[in-house]
Amino acid sequence: MQSTLRMERPRPRIRRTPGDFAVLFAGVCALAVLGLLLGWQVWHINRIYSGVTVAGVPVGGLSRAEALGRLTQTLSRYPLPTLSVEYGGRQWPITGDHARVRTDLPAAVNRAYLVGRQDTPVERFAAQIAAALGGTDIAPDVLIDAAQLRYAVEQIAAEVRTPARAPAQMGAVIVPGQPGVDVDVEATVQALVATLEGRAPGQRPATPLAVTQIPMPAPLPTTTAQTGTDTADPSLLLRDSRYGLEFALDPATLQSILVSDNPPQADPDRLRALLQPWADQVYLAPRNARLSFDPNSGAVLVLQTSRPGRQLNVDATVVAVREALAAGQNPALLVVEPVAPAVDSNRVAEMGIRELVASGTSYFAGSSAERIRNIEIAAAKFEGVVIPPGGIFSFNEYVEDVSAANGFEDSLIIWGDRTAVGIGGGVCQVSTTVFRAAYNAGMPIVERYNHGYVVDWYGEPGLDATIFTPSVDFKFRNDTGAYLLIDPVVDGANGTMAFNFYGAKPAREVYVSEPVISDVVAAPPPLYTVDASVAPGQRKQVDWEKPGMIATVTRTIVEGGATRTETLVSKYQPWKAVYLVGSEADLPASVPAAAPAQSAPAQTATVDTAPAATTPATGTPASPPSAP
Repeated sequence: MQSTLRMERPRPRIRRTPGDFAVLFAGVCALAVLGLLLGWQVWHINRIYSGVTVAGVPVGGLSRAEALGRLTQTLSRYPLPTLSVEYGGRQWPITGDHARVRTDLPAAVNRAYLVGRQDTPVERFAAQIAAALGGTDIAPDVLIDAAQLRYAVEQIAAEVRTPARAPAQMGAVIVPGQPGVDVDVEATVQALVATLEGRAPGQRPATPLAVTQIPMPAPLPTTTAQTGTDTADPSLLLRDSRYGLEFALDPATLQSILVSDNPPQADPDRLRALLQPWADQVYLAPRNARLSFDPNSGAVLVLQTSRPGRQLNVDATVVAVREALAAGQNPALLVVEPVAPAVDSNRVAEMGIRELVASGTSYFAGSSAERIRNIEIAAAKFEGVVIPPGGIFSFNEYVEDVSAANGFEDSLIIWGDRTAVGIGGGVCQVSTTVFRAAYNAGMPIVERYNHGYVVDWYGEPGLDATIFTPSVDFKFRNDTGAYLLIDPVVDGANGTMAFNFYGAKPAREVYVSEPVISDVVAAPPPLYTVDASVAPGQRKQVDWEKPGMIATVTRTIVEGGATRTETLVSKYQPWKAVYLVGSEADLPASVPAAAPAQSAPAQTATVDTAPAATTPATGTPASPPSAP
């Protein structure tokens, strides 16, 4: 019997070298680092990056509202610049109280928030690392109340001004003449503002008072002074003791308003016309408080304290001056009254802010860096805004001028029937979101315009709101019966935005329907434009076609046992696709070359898309510049 021996082939053995373990270890470390970086970015969503300080106060890891609250408490005694004015060897100090100089803490918080969120991804990451390792300090800007500074200079000017005097003879005594001195208040104010430029506190050099010399007048051939009798007309002072304000009517001005010398009687209309420019100088607008609401604790935090204003009561001052003249009194009463702020930080407990009233959301993932920055800048302007009961919210009032000077950047806008580059693209993402919050809350919409064509950023058509500063606005009325606090939340990393309204939720239910689309109009044929930025043989699409349509949304409000229904109609125009080609040879057959697209003028304040052609007659053009 013969046996067969089978030989099995040995299995190959995998040998691990030290290099293999090094690669594996490096891979694990890389994944760990990547996880840490991802966690770092996620944790800092809506937070200021770690290591950032404002005037030395740590704000890293805080939301903008929390940072503003901390700075408001910590920097209440932040050292402000000290100024002085000098003339003729004399100096007059101008303190922060005189000029109402204050630090712009909201702007400093916004600058702190933007650390690590600007420029290219590499530059952003480098700024984050630099802040975390070495610290990045933001120095607050200094804001100046120009009207109050002008008043302070006026008080100094009153001491310096000297009238020119001609030579005269008082009996046997010859009184020599002298030149006069006048003060250029406006030039002095501008010089002081220029001296204040810069963010570092401390002592500034004295600012020279801007003066002009008044030539000495020629002597009069005959004067009452020759008789030895001084018959000069008196001046009249108008004084307010509450604010320390004082104005003077010189003899010539006083004489111009009198209709009778014995007894002196002033013409009320002339006096009123004289006082009106003073009223503009005296007026100081009140400043409303800005607040923050913590939904977890229900606490309301003061982000910006309120400040009363003041105004001249012209009619009461006219009466006071006429009575003083008739009674021979000097000075007369300057009637200045306080103007209370609509949102008083001393009455926060009475405002009834206790819960979420409504929210609105929108999405902007995929937006350019410039568009995202415009969204963040615009949203920050509404941080802590409070609307009193019955008050009208105006988007343009708070967003102010959409310009490069206010930090807005170039982005795509709609200029006529073309896409161009202009300032402010993305701001309508903010107006649309706050509109949705107001609409969901059932609040009366005072002014709203839809975009000129359907914009993909806003989802289904019919619930968007465009603005065009300063003429096209979005407004709503706070009808909740309590104060309404606005809280914008922007997540730039994930491209989401929300506006939360806090206050006292009224006893009503609001139902918003899906949009009903009708009257659909096909998009026009595409437009082809020869553009030097495109290489020959290439084609680049810069606009996408959109059909025209009417979108109708119904809002049903159930309140107090009654139901009311409101219809919101938005008409969108059709929009054509636009292509850029390198040369006329690249144009499709039978398509003529269009004129090159124009850029929007640099001085034009533009934001998102234009109102539709059915805009009500408000003096606004049917198609102003706009941006998606």
